[in-house]
Amino acid sequence: MAEVQSPLVYGCNLIIVRDAGKMRSMICSWATQVSERHVVLCLGAQSETGKALREGMEFSINVLLREQFELARLAGMSHSSATDKLAGVPVVEEAGVVTLKRAKKTMRCRVERFLDLAPDGATRGVLAEIVSPVIEQDGDPLLLDDFFREAQ
Repeated sequence: MAEVQSPLVYGCNLIIVRDAGKMRSMICSWATQVSERHVVLCLGAQSETGKALREGMEFSINVLLREQFELARLAGMSHSSATDKLAGVPVVEEAGVVTLKRAKKTMRCRVERFLDLAPDGATRGVLAEIVSPVIEQDGDPLLLDDFFREAQ
């Protein structure tokens, strides 16, 4: 029997933020929809991409496909200050928000507020409003369990 990474099932979501002309991205698997138009993201307090988010700022959430394992690995294992994680990856930019050209789902979101989620300060919660229609494409989503299995 394989070791369980988490008792729940999570997708691999690529967060893309444009901050002062620099594109930053990260994997956020701890994300959930909490209403028809709102999501909560749980970001590590050390995340450079997470630190770039500010109230009122727009960004994108891109649900990755299984075929995008290498992008997930790069985005999840390196820092935006050291690596251009989206080099060579087809993207679309609209109204200053960058989304992947191909993903299971893409959506534009706006930060509403930050939430204090962990008593030790290690996790920063972000409440965001989905401000555009969610665009869905064919293909199977990349799940966090699949990511860990393939990364071994």
